[in-house]
Amino acid sequence: MPYCCPAKVNLFLSVDGTLPQGFHAVSTVMQRIGFCDELEAKVGSDGVLELSRDIPATADPEDDLVMKSARLLREYAGKPELGAKLLLKKRIPAGAGLGGGSSDAAGTLAYLNGLWKLDLKKEELLDLALSLGSDVPFFLGPPAALCKGRGEKMTGLRPRELFLVVVKPPESLPTAAVYRKYDEIGRDALDPETFLRAYESGSIEDVGAAFGNALEAPAAELEPRVVLVREMMKTYTPYVSMSGSGSAFFGLFKDLASAAEAASGIKMTHPELTVCATKTLT
Repeated sequence: MPYCCPAKVNLFLSVDGTLPQGFHAVSTVMQRIGFCDELEAKVGSDGVLELSRDIPATADPEDDLVMKSARLLREYAGKPELGAKLLLKKRIPAGAGLGGGSSDAAGTLAYLNGLWKLDLKKEELLDLALSLGSDVPFFLGPPAALCKGRGEKMTGLRPRELFLVVVKPPESLPTAAVYRKYDEIGRDALDPETFLRAYESGSIEDVGAAFGNALEAPAAELEPRVVLVREMMKTYTPYVSMSGSGSAFFGLFKDLASAAEAASGIKMTHPELTVCATKTLT
């Protein structure tokens, strides 16, 4: 059975400074959503690791996070004879701020830990996940969390059911470039406590009014098209925010039917956009 690797949205994101290793410290509220890549695996004991994708990647397959995760897990377990033929069915667009690559990496660790019968503890998988990327540990934790530091300091939150339309323009945004632009233009840190109180209430009015993403302004300077996407989405809902470092935006709706209707309208008038109606995972 395929393993679901879900996307995430950043419902709130503040940049709190820089860390000694050159990473940025953040405070962000993330929640997984029902928009998934799918991973299939056939395991063996011939030591061969292979990855194929239904959509060709721009990078060398050996550098894909799925392959890096599989190699790292096998090396950590000390079992070089383990092998797997992996198929990744890619649905989450890259360069969107939706965590597709990080989710694929976390999914590979969890999936192969089971298929290879390694029985590694969650703490061990979390350590491996952090070595692969700042957002990777989140996909092994609770469905909604306040994440601090590089993203590895997670506090689970009572997840809220929210109905979304996610929209990505054709343009993608490299995370490192967005943070560099943030450092250039500077912004005041946002307060996560205000958002957390709104999130606890669970109403779309409270949650939507408390949205904040400190990377939205630098992303817009790098790629002005994202501003057009945001303004277009605001004709459907007043509650719109960017996810992660962009370029995807999401809007809140009262139910899945309303989200699906909006997504259909956006697809009809803007066929160049990637559009998905979904909901948060609880």
